[in-house]
Amino acid sequence: MKFYLATDLEGVAAVTGEGEKGLNDSKEYEFARKMLTQETNAAIDGLRSAGDVEIIVEDGHHDGTANLCYDKLRRGVRIYSGVPRPRRLAPLDESFAGVLLIGFHPMAGSNAGVLAHTYSNLIQNMWLNGRRIGEIGITAAQAGSLGVPVIFVSSCKAGAAEAEDWIAGVKTVAVKEGYGRNCAISLHPEDAQEQIRTRTAEAVRVLPTIEPVSVKSPYELRIEYKFEHLAEAEAKTGERIDSRTIIRRSEDIFKIQY
Repeated sequence: MKFYLATDLEGVAAVTGEGEKGLNDSKEYEFARKMLTQETNAAIDGLRSAGDVEIIVEDGHHDGTANLCYDKLRRGVRIYSGVPRPRRLAPLDESFAGVLLIGFHPMAGSNAGVLAHTYSNLIQNMWLNGRRIGEIGITAAQAGSLGVPVIFVSSCKAGAAEAEDWIAGVKTVAVKEGYGRNCAISLHPEDAQEQIRTRTAEAVRVLPTIEPVSVKSPYELRIEYKFEHLAEAEAKTGERIDSRTIIRRSEDIFKIQY
């Protein structure tokens, strides 16, 4: 079986960031890289409990370069990194059995969502075909368009709930619970890794019961920016419907992507 392991950085254990700084500019960045690598290894271990598996690990945070400690990952995986990329999830196709999301964060505006945002701190809200969505839901919908289910998500408590709302039957681990955007109570890193290892193995065992997310085309992505000038700058990529909002439409879900 083939699995695609997509990673982000904000949703790992014991990481809360610093105020208005991006995580890459915070004093936690190197620690977050270490946590992401260890949590990714835990997921790899869980997947390998199924026997002979092929795994691609995607470096998905920021510019997609060196957010994981590549030399500390389990051997035998292949690593997808760097930019520019042909599309989101470019190596993913119908031959994969499942997608796993490690270290993901909840959407912008999530109540007590640790480091919550949607792709950029400049975006207020996004809706896919009328339903409010963040990076977890969009990734699941994109994978689903290829017939591939997202079977596991690790995040904070708000992100785990978001995943469960979008993906029926998905297995999750909430590695921390937010008390604000930059405040949380977290599992000990080794406890978080143990839970990820266990729940990932469980996800593989029940894989046939987890259906791909299905969003019918045509696709319409509505993006509300925090400031008018941002919508004005992006108006060429879609229809501007008010001072801060644009809409992108396509029959291909990857072509409306932010």
